[in-house]
Amino acid sequence: MELALKVLISLFCVPMLAFGVKAMFKPTSMEEHLGVEAKGLPGLSTIRGVAGGMFMGALALLLLGLVTMNTTWFLAVAVLMGLAGLGRVVGLALDGVDKETVKPAVVEFVMAGVLLLAHVHFNGG
Repeated sequence: MELALKVLISLFCVPMLAFGVKAMFKPTSMEEHLGVEAKGLPGLSTIRGVAGGMFMGALALLLLGLVTMNTTWFLAVAVLMGLAGLGRVVGLALDGVDKETVKPAVVEFVMAGVLLLAHVHFNGG
């Protein structure tokens, strides 16, 4: 179980790195993926800072957790992913259902769940 959790969390790092680098250094390439359009310099800055920063921040926290096995870092990312998923659920309720918004919500909730499970498991729960 421990190895499986570590592998899963390591796999979570891959899209965080890919999306983080893409958002920070080629923000217009994220427009379709994020479903937003960068409007001028403020828009580019928002994709670089908010999206890129969130992905790279989550990556840094996951790596800290994996290297130190201090699973509090996993909890931090679980909160971010859970709140991102919650935001999508609010959008589904207020804006309507679209498979392009359901899929990432499921991924975010699964990631949050795995990270919570890892925290409990590695702390003797």
